Amino acid sequence: MKLIYFTPRSRYKVISLTGFWCALNCKFCNKRYLVNMVHTTPSNFIDTVRELYVNGVRGVLLSGGFRSNGTLPIEPYIDKLRVVKRELGIITSAHLGLITNEELLHSLRGLIDTVDFEFTLSSFIVNYVRGFTFSPKKYVNVLSKIVDSGLHIVPHIYAWHPEIRRDVLREELKIISDFGIKEIVLLVYIDPFKTHEHTKLASIVVDNIKYVRNTYPGRLYMGCMRPGYIKPLIDPVLVEKELVDRIVNPYYKVLREQPGDIYDACCSIQLIESLRELFLVSKVSNRNS
Repeated sequence: MKLIYFTPRSRYKVISLTGFWCALNCKFCNKRYLVNMVHTTPSNFIDTVRELYVNGVRGVLLSGGFRSNGTLPIEPYIDKLRVVKRELGIITSAHLGLITNEELLHSLRGLIDTVDFEFTLSSFIVNYVRGFTFSPKKYVNVLSKIVDSGLHIVPHIYAWHPEIRRDVLREELKIISDFGIKEIVLLVYIDPFKTHEHTKLASIVVDNIKYVRNTYPGRLYMGCMRPGYIKPLIDPVLVEKELVDRIVNPYYKVLREQPGDIYDACCSIQLIESLRELFLVSKVSNRNS
């Protein structure tokens, strides 16, 4: 297996479609992740993307705050997206959240290249962390609607959170497999209270990822959502044991000791040949190990 690294820096940027606004108050975020995104509005979106493009950006992750029902307010941007896709051919991924409107989803075909979707059946994530009052089963309905729309979707699931259960993880993997989805991004919950001992936490994370690797037949990507303090403990193992196919922002010693191709992009993009050329920043054969 050839491991691929992703270090999104200058060619792939995250855009908040809502500025600092979010109707939710998720336990691990509390709107702080919106701060470092590029902020835009429907009125200046085209100019914002044009400026990013001039400065070398070739892909954007459309994100931002969510409505109280967990959906991204992307509707005012659809016509604007048509313009920048036609004019610039920029690559677009999106955190759409819990959108189930079929007409809206179909209108995004050709405009959104990848839907990054947090998929969970955990009441801890859905009801406690996110603050929703509905059942986690709603996430299955959302997944179904997005798949049926024809959009390319990459589910993100938790390899660990404080109340993770193996039976729930097993069911998440089964549902994703049953939908015929061939790739998953793995997340590690970032506990704002940092109450877990680092070595023990790292061991649990690795064990869970081993389980996913042995259970799920598709490709696995270690996403950017994981505490920095466990990277030195888990990243070398993930690489040496070939537990993942892609890894985002790896521990620096891993890059030095286990060289691989590096792409300046989000890890969920489809690496067709043209995108390899567009986002490749360092190739193994050109690097000193």
